Amino acid sequence: MRRLNVLLVEDDNDARELYGCMLDLAGYSVKAVSGGLEAFAEIQVNRPDLVVTDIGMPGFSGLDLIVAVRSNAELADLPVIAITSFGQKIRERARAAGATDAIDKPTEVAKLREVIDAAVSRLALADKLTAKTSC
Repeated sequence: MRRLNVLLVEDDNDARELYGCMLDLAGYSVKAVSGGLEAFAEIQVNRPDLVVTDIGMPGFSGLDLIVAVRSNAELADLPVIAITSFGQKIRERARAAGATDAIDKPTEVAKLREVIDAAVSRLALADKLTAKTSC
């Protein structure tokens, strides 16, 4: 079985390493980058199966990344999970911008895996429904 390719976007070195290790140990193939612009370029060249992005990053933030992904027709269906330490209002803003889900940071590996698996399951279900209705 193929490992799910996850792009991790986190500007804090320690958090990037921690979440990268958590995702790797959970069975995902992880590419980690430190900012939104770098992530958007990576997504366009090597589209991952899913993106996990911090929201509070300088410059091109996680919210900017979500908007950019949702604005691109070729990427619009890419699952994007937002993680933030800024609370409920920012999680709501992330969802309004198009995040597949948004969770508090720090989080435990079990919660992160649960959210990722739910996003992938929704995508797989949508693909099955599309396949059944196509001519």
